Amino acid sequence: MPRRTQKMPHRLITMLTEEQETALPHYRNKWRSIALLTEPINEEKVADVIKATYAISNYAEPEILFYVNPLEAIKQILTIRNFEIYIGHQIRCKFRKRIIDHLQHVIQRQLDADLFTRLRNQIQFPEFPYYPTEDQPQVSFFPIGVERCTESQLLADLNRPEFEFTNIYQFSQTLFRPAEASIWGCMFDFCISVLKLQHDQQKWRVLQDLIQECGFIFLFEKVCIVCERPCKLMFDSDNQLHGEGEPALRFTDGYGINARHGVLEQFANEFPASL
Repeated sequence: MPRRTQKMPHRLITMLTEEQETALPHYRNKWRSIALLTEPINEEKVADVIKATYAISNYAEPEILFYVNPLEAIKQILTIRNFEIYIGHQIRCKFRKRIIDHLQHVIQRQLDADLFTRLRNQIQFPEFPYYPTEDQPQVSFFPIGVERCTESQLLADLNRPEFEFTNIYQFSQTLFRPAEASIWGCMFDFCISVLKLQHDQQKWRVLQDLIQECGFIFLFEKVCIVCERPCKLMFDSDNQLHGEGEPALRFTDGYGINARHGVLEQFANEFPASL
């Protein structure tokens, strides 16, 4: 029986036209606006997106739980007896491989290697997209540090005697803020909409919906934990999470994250009494 060979893309793009270059700022602005959304999530839409995400990743439909912020979500899950069995294994890494990495691989095979790198840099660092120098540092056009600072804050908040024998890392390392993938959303959108590159339409739709509809999520095999978007986000001139004398990130119940220039500040949050 003859061996099947994988179908290769029908063309390799080596450079952009002037018209294509002109279109790039529109996509940058579009996806940056999405990354900065602070309006409440629509739970019905999010539930549909989560179900589609698990289906396209070859997982059974999970139980979906909604909470106002990630700390409250973790605390509530920890009250469940044998919670590790209840939620199952974390699947964030597999999700990334099966959706984001897959889309990237298909797109990358249709672009010259230098063009792919240059385009990716032009999206995130439009003012100086190549190599940073002392006089011309690379400044991200997209906000950065939200997921990282939130993870650090969760570890600090859960560093308490009552959680001493709990593997809290399985939660912090599973935290996913789809909006952090807006840079890739912009890259894929431009390549698909402007360059007309081949792609997996279902996976692209799922990724778009995740980025545009979700706040924070914890991806586990049996349970998907969904949290609201922050109602406030503040950044410095380098687009790093930053607040002067107030939380740079805050949820509607008052839980917040104090960060300066993208680094977590180790001083007490004013948590609501319920926390």
